[in-house]
Amino acid sequence: MQPVTGKGPFRRIGIIIVTYQSARHIAPLWRSLAETIDPQRISICVFDNASTDETVGILKHENALLELPLELMRSETNLGFARANNEAFDRLQSRASHDIVVLLNPDTIVQAGWLDPLVQAFENPDVGVAASLLLLPDGKINSRGNALHFLGFGYVQGLGEDVAEAKFDECFFFGSGAALAIDVKALAAMNELFGLSHIFWEELFIYAEDSDFGWRMRLAGFQPKLCAGSRVTHDYHFPLSNATAVEEKLFWIERNRYLLLIANFKMATLFLMLPWIVTSELALACGLWKLYPHRLRLWRSVRKEISSPLFWSRRRRLQAGRKRKDRDILKVMTGSIRHGARMANVWDRFLDGVLRGSLRLLRGIVWW
Repeated sequence: MQPVTGKGPFRRIGIIIVTYQSARHIAPLWRSLAETIDPQRISICVFDNASTDETVGILKHENALLELPLELMRSETNLGFARANNEAFDRLQSRASHDIVVLLNPDTIVQAGWLDPLVQAFENPDVGVAASLLLLPDGKINSRGNALHFLGFGYVQGLGEDVAEAKFDECFFFGSGAALAIDVKALAAMNELFGLSHIFWEELFIYAEDSDFGWRMRLAGFQPKLCAGSRVTHDYHFPLSNATAVEEKLFWIERNRYLLLIANFKMATLFLMLPWIVTSELALACGLWKLYPHRLRLWRSVRKEISSPLFWSRRRRLQAGRKRKDRDILKVMTGSIRHGARMANVWDRFLDGVLRGSLRLLRGIVWW
């Protein structure tokens, strides 16, 4: 076992893992945790989102052997990633006051020494969240921090890169929720500033909740930090073989990016961006014509959400309490659509150039 460093004051750490149909992954993750954490200062809460496979049985079997400090929560229905993490956080804090909370996906495996760099990142009081370097099973990079496009598209940076050639000092907008450490004091300060609670915005259900969280932390004056020495293997797959799964994933991604834009940008910025938003919607509708019913569904869902008084109450609190301007936010967003190490075709390069130029134009106009 490699315990967390003893430098500085004692810090109590909580780990949250949300499972759903995770029978294939939970045992390797659990064994890696047993080899790398100090159970005297760490609590683990696993929230199972109504799995119908053997996830819970395998977890109980593994923990009977490894005896990690497990708090198991089970839901009879799938509450979504956002709400499940929030409820697990409440449970951890009700048991003991934790200084740091680490979110881990069930399809990850932590590597030796993964936790120390995350803990040490919070020695800088400006850092509110610390992200691990996510690696694919072949050892190449899955994410070295995530970018957020000014149109709301979130994507991983560095996908497919070799670790030895990676640019770890490159700016990123938010850390992936697959392996993310949160300073609980920073979280409390952000929530007090905006009149909110918990970690994630529950109405997002799944996808983009880490984008929104990273955006709110930036609005509150905190910054993210990539900890390249904290390495976590992520068995990441995009469901390309299942048309229904692709449509469902695209629905939540697209729905939620619109909600992020409307909730977090000032109205003046949204009006200025309207031509780009409309153009992108038309382009996506044409490019994804087979899934066009999905786009009608997402617009109905967006309309329903923004018709709620709770949405506008949340937005007003965010805009009233924010410490950073849209000008500052646009500076750390990207205009590029280049995704990781893949080669772009001529059309992609042209479009990428147009969008990067558009962001430069917006940065030159937005002073608020």
